[in-house]
Amino acid sequence: MPEMSVNLSCPSCGGALSIDEGAKLVNCKYCDALLGVEGEGGVFKTTFKNNVGDQQAGGVLKTWFGKGLKARDLPARATITELYPIYLPFWRLSARAAGWVCGYEERQHRDSQGNVRTERIDMERMVLRDFDWSQIACDVGDLGIQSLRNLRGEALLHEEGSIPTFEATSSATDAKAQGETAIRNMARASANVPKVTFEKIHIIPRFLELIFYPVWIGRYEYAGRSYFATVDGVTGQTISGRAPGDPLYRAGIMAGQTYFTLPSL
Repeated sequence: MPEMSVNLSCPSCGGALSIDEGAKLVNCKYCDALLGVEGEGGVFKTTFKNNVGDQQAGGVLKTWFGKGLKARDLPARATITELYPIYLPFWRLSARAAGWVCGYEERQHRDSQGNVRTERIDMERMVLRDFDWSQIACDVGDLGIQSLRNLRGEALLHEEGSIPTFEATSSATDAKAQGETAIRNMARASANVPKVTFEKIHIIPRFLELIFYPVWIGRYEYAGRSYFATVDGVTGQTISGRAPGDPLYRAGIMAGQTYFTLPSL
């Protein structure tokens, strides 16, 4: 494969520069300035193989009908009207958090007279560990899917054209910024310091990845109304869904409908 070169201008003198692919340092031939070259590393894209067929996905939904506080006759009366797989895009940021979290914990002690004394215990915890963050990269409406619980799967070498794929609508820059903020919050929480007074946590990104994840969308009818549920195309487990609630349970909580929605997959 022939090497590529990029033509840029020297920031010192404005002279034309020709930079070979992969070069990190270059000398301007006009002003002899030593320049560092930086570039975007890009975004990894991975498509997970769909391991679930339509019969298995339908069986998972029928099993789900009979679980929880749903209508007791749902397994007998529900009719699946649509069942199809799609690929949903998710941003995944893998990063290391390193730093310190300082603060204190308050403990209350009661003496024999019934008096309560509050003791303040100073705490200083080091954080040094890797975190993974994920978030849906497009608008999925009312499906209730926000992030990935499963980050493992068999990657496809070639995309399968038979399954519709949703494209990412959010930018890599925004995803990276949101991911770093979320990982910093996770790192702070992992330090287990109840009252934080000072923190210095560095987030060191390892890679940003766009994962196309298979999800089965199932729509079904019950008592003249339409509902939905989703199945993980990698693990074969239910992800989220809506279902009519049991009348006795509804009477107890005075709610007209029960929603069974999980925040992530």
